Amino acid sequence: MKRTAAGILALLALLAAGCGRAGGTDGSAFAPPEEQRLVIYTSHKQEVYEPLVREFEQRTGIWVELETGGTTELLERIARGDTDCDLMLGGGADSLSAYASCFSPYYSVYNDNILPRYRSADGSYSPFSVLPVVLIYNTKLVRMNPPEGWESLLDSAWRGRIAFADPEVSGSSYTGLCTLLQALPGDREENLKKFAYNLKGRQLSSSGEVVSAVAEGSCYIGVTLEETALKGIAEGYDIAIIYPREGTSALPDGAAVVSGCAHEANARSFIDFMLSPEIQQMLEEDFSRRGVCGPGGETEDIKLIDYDISWASGEQKNLLSLWRAQFEGAEK
Repeated sequence: MKRTAAGILALLALLAAGCGRAGGTDGSAFAPPEEQRLVIYTSHKQEVYEPLVREFEQRTGIWVELETGGTTELLERIARGDTDCDLMLGGGADSLSAYASCFSPYYSVYNDNILPRYRSADGSYSPFSVLPVVLIYNTKLVRMNPPEGWESLLDSAWRGRIAFADPEVSGSSYTGLCTLLQALPGDREENLKKFAYNLKGRQLSSSGEVVSAVAEGSCYIGVTLEETALKGIAEGYDIAIIYPREGTSALPDGAAVVSGCAHEANARSFIDFMLSPEIQQMLEEDFSRRGVCGPGGETEDIKLIDYDISWASGEQKNLLSLWRAQFEGAEK
């Protein structure tokens, strides 16, 4: 786990300015009072959360402390109650819904701006961007017959060459697994078993590793988010995006206020900040993400399946248990 405070940069500057003065090295003199603090758990990468948190701090004066990790890992900690977290930032709607009992309902002041299909019915989470699941492949190593859809992931020709993150750690990977199971015909348990077998005992520790594994050639194809793939292409990686021919999911990821947290008002303020028109525009222009408010959240350019969030969230523990058994069995 990585524990940081985005506001630490300002504190260090103050400390540096105070060197040579009496009490200049006492950091507690600059720490904000409790009512100006916020503890966020996030599964986002640093290049996503850092500029947003800094902007929030500058606008509000609220001191943010961050702890990072995998979506499921962080949600499990929140569920156990061994945390001082105020806000869970990140995780797909299915993952957050599976832990709805841990969160305090909140409807943002910008809730009416959210496209209706992305709104949370019970307010247990607030969506802030839309993340289609896509396939990618290495354009140098796969010159003929690239993958066309989810069915390709069950083809033995790709066995051992698929980049896929552990769905017990990565929320986006869990969404990808559920999308595969819902998009393909036939018995879902059998398809899960075939997919696990095709990984040949290998799954990555985080979703962020998928693009690099494909770009570097240790894997030929992979399952990731549109945002991550677009960033990789922009950075010059030799990868291409495939929108599965069977259709894919485009779920919102969100933020949720932890029930009984110490800084609930500040957590709600952060959600309002994320849904404000300026930040929604920033997500689209600077982060390769589709916002949830207005035209930016439209997905008419993608063939979508009718993704069943209730099934994905309700069956999460059972599916992950089945996945573990099938994956470990395939590994042997």
